[in-house]
Amino acid sequence: MSRYPLHTLLQLRSHRVETARGVVMERQRQVQARREACTAIEGEIADLNRERAGQRLRLLDPPPPGVPWPMAMSQRESHIDHLGELAVAAHQRLLDAQGKLREAEAALDEARKAFFRAQARLDALEKRKDVWRKEQQAASQRREEAHSADLLLASRQQSQGPF
Repeated sequence: MSRYPLHTLLQLRSHRVETARGVVMERQRQVQARREACTAIEGEIADLNRERAGQRLRLLDPPPPGVPWPMAMSQRESHIDHLGELAVAAHQRLLDAQGKLREAEAALDEARKAFFRAQARLDALEKRKDVWRKEQQAASQRREEAHSADLLLASRQQSQGPF
């Protein structure tokens, strides 16, 4: 049986499928990293909010010895404000990270579509290869049958004699 005429194209499409699979895997890692970054920032915001709430609860605690009330109050209030500013900045970072996550998810979606297109093209060529093989086998079988029929006819003619 001869080699499939589009063997090189079949290899090329297999290579493209593997390359597309690699791209999908890379995009999945990127999406996971972006998701973990968002989770970390959300945890940071929650910690800042808890600390800020705890500082508010201790706002009216007596100041340490030797520190006047007005100075202790202003320090505590400024610390609470600072924690609020940190939470707002972290929230902005979270919004940026979520935007990058959406971009990474869109890139993953495109990579998946490209992979499925490449896989479909490879599958179509594989199917065509199977059809070609069946055609080759059928043609070979027909040749063998014709050859057998010729031999049978020749042996009959030989056994019957020249006339």
